[in-house]
Amino acid sequence: MPAYEFPGGITPPERKDRSNQSPLRNATLPTQVTLPLKQHSGNPAIPCVAINDTVQVGSLIAQRDGMVSANLHASISGTVTQISDNAITIDADGLDRWQVLPSLNWRAEDHQTTIARLDSCGLVGLGGAGFPAYIKAQIADHHRIDTLVVNAAECEPYITADDLALRHYPTEILEGAQMVARLCGAHQIVVGIEDNKPEAIHALKEALSHFQQSDCQHPVSITMKVIETRYPSGGERQLIKKLLNLDVPSGGLPADVGVLCHNPGTLLAALYAVRDGKPLVERIVTLTGDAISTPGNYWVRLGTSIETLLQQVGLANQQLHQVIVGGPMMGLPLTTLDVPVTKTTNCLIAATREELPPAPSESPCIRCGACESVCPVQLLPQQLHWYARAENDATLEKFHLFDCIECGACSYVCPSYIPLVQDYRSAKQRIRVKRIESAKAEHAKHRFEFRQARLARENAEKQARRQARQAQSRQTSDSSKATDSTVQVVDLRSLRIAQTAAKAAVRKAEKTLARAAAEDPSQRHDDLETQLATAQENLKAADTRLAEARATMAQQESP
Repeated sequence: MPAYEFPGGITPPERKDRSNQSPLRNATLPTQVTLPLKQHSGNPAIPCVAINDTVQVGSLIAQRDGMVSANLHASISGTVTQISDNAITIDADGLDRWQVLPSLNWRAEDHQTTIARLDSCGLVGLGGAGFPAYIKAQIADHHRIDTLVVNAAECEPYITADDLALRHYPTEILEGAQMVARLCGAHQIVVGIEDNKPEAIHALKEALSHFQQSDCQHPVSITMKVIETRYPSGGERQLIKKLLNLDVPSGGLPADVGVLCHNPGTLLAALYAVRDGKPLVERIVTLTGDAISTPGNYWVRLGTSIETLLQQVGLANQQLHQVIVGGPMMGLPLTTLDVPVTKTTNCLIAATREELPPAPSESPCIRCGACESVCPVQLLPQQLHWYARAENDATLEKFHLFDCIECGACSYVCPSYIPLVQDYRSAKQRIRVKRIESAKAEHAKHRFEFRQARLARENAEKQARRQARQAQSRQTSDSSKATDSTVQVVDLRSLRIAQTAAKAAVRKAEKTLARAAAEDPSQRHDDLETQLATAQENLKAADTRLAEARATMAQQESP
């Protein structure tokens, strides 16, 4: 396969060798876990346990709330000791007893059964914003997917969780990819991996050879493409361009060009959920930074205290400057270590001041254009910076602010040390709030218009029935039958038009909700979910009316 190029990009120090030289290990089981109800995009889960309840590893403790949400399961066995508005706390009993679901053969099961298992196990994307995996698995209902991309680039400095997962579980990850490809209808799988992971590349090659030689049937072809190390090649748009030479449209999604992306950790967790019945209760986390003595990658139970976890790997408190969740480019510094590991925690960097020093004070922009040359999305960071601080939201949207992936490349090269990404994040949040208010108004308008249309339709139906009865009393049975048939044909045509419009409304509502959840995983989208539910109800009613009309017409035409 040829390699294509995306614009811009940078090559910061990788600093991966501190964590990728050690074998994958298990972190010590915690004596207590605190499990946030929101570890995913969309709405927080709703607790379904009570204080003093006894739970096992894998017990359901909170159910998803709405479409964009995810179930939550106990990550240790023990007793529920606290339930707040934000989290559930469990004290361990030291027995580590498990509760798993029955194994499923994904090759034999129907799609809905497999999707329901992903839903029930609380699976979300482990490489990004934590979007519920069961929703992604249904993407074939609305988009034709040609290619499943396994995003193994892991381009961010420090992070090596996917690297170690690929070294230890290459066959399972590829099987998980086959399963997801079957669900979304993809006819090929492309694994994109940077050339700075030689051991993972070797493991994948051996696994691919095993797949090709196996007697099992694998209808979806799998190829691996090794690409040069350049940040941010792991961005969805950038990797799709690099591997397939496809451009995701502005404001669009990979599905718009027939592509679905998943990272290796998500595919591994998906296979465990379906094949082994194992809910998402643990994940691989990179623990690194100069302030810890035994860096590496560890299987960590969700809800484990970050402070406790770092102490286990030799945290030197006197040397610690800051702890960053994620990588140094896109991650966020913690203000306190009294927070738990969640489904989206892929890396913890315990950095010294010398390792990641504070940024110098900001200076005025000198218009050097360095930010523009490294932007992987070909935006105009300098102009976005000015308009963001001026709160000129209309111009920001015109300049495609929401195409910004917040990779931090512009801030990295800025000689004036301007926190450009912070400006963009603030502006995005401000615009999202406006959009939410606008969506509420639009939803209210939609409900009013739907009510008016319903009343008008009911009046028209009453009038049509009245006219039909009058015509029947004036004409012979034959002419009456012909008249009724004509009215029925007219009714069928109007009902078909109404059904088509209802289908279009459902598709529009689904796409709006998916895009809103992808743009801002931290926000609730109750209004958009209600709008989608209303559109689905309208479609169901339209289907029912059309089916009844067709049945009546068939009954009239039968001898």
